[in-house]
Amino acid sequence: MEQLYNIKEKESQPKLLFKVILMRHQEPFYKDEGHDLTEKGVAGSIVAGKNLKKDEFFSKDKPIILFHSPKPRAKGTLSFVAEGAEIPTEDKREFKILRDSDIKNRDAVLTRIQEINTDPEKIAEDHYKNELFLNRPEIIEPQENKRKRLYRAMEYLIRVLTKGAVKPKEDIPQILAVSHFEVITHLINDVFGIEKVGQYNSPSFGEQVKISAYQITDKDKILLNIGFRDLEKRVVFNRKTRSIEQISTI
Repeated sequence: MEQLYNIKEKESQPKLLFKVILMRHQEPFYKDEGHDLTEKGVAGSIVAGKNLKKDEFFSKDKPIILFHSPKPRAKGTLSFVAEGAEIPTEDKREFKILRDSDIKNRDAVLTRIQEINTDPEKIAEDHYKNELFLNRPEIIEPQENKRKRLYRAMEYLIRVLTKGAVKPKEDIPQILAVSHFEVITHLINDVFGIEKVGQYNSPSFGEQVKISAYQITDKDKILLNIGFRDLEKRVVFNRKTRSIEQISTI
């Protein structure tokens, strides 16, 4: 591992580029109908929105850009979170790269899920350990592909947002994005280590990862402060390799 990037030595005041809250959808029916959320999922989304409104992570007087995966459960979650937070939703955008797993043999996947009694933790552990999820593209998109998708999305956002796509330019872009376990979990694992987090099913329904991005002297790299639950770390994201390179506890 390279020497850890020392913000105190190299940057007296790093420039804040943007902030992101990356959220897993709330509890769904998995039917892809309507907003596809259970009553608990709807209520949880609205509460999350109200909490977001109270949270100091985003600036209260600045706009929040909304992204969601193509799935109804992600779009529905975002809509109800926005309702609770009183965020306008006219400009919410579908971001296909944040979609869930591409499945080619749904019967094979469902058979495995039934074998483990639809236990969320065991299903999540399978994504990390079971060959079916790791290297059977004829059945389901391999985990590594979803990891690469996540970091392609990150590089895309960096590229777009650093080119002043948000107006006025003096505003710090604030993004709320709703995606899925099998995408977000890679960031949690790469930064904190999924076994150290204590649950393979991380993030669970409605959980959030908070990201603050800073410009540093190396234009090919971005400094990220990552927060999940009570954990927080600083990492360097390499834009060329689309990977997390350096990690330090804040």
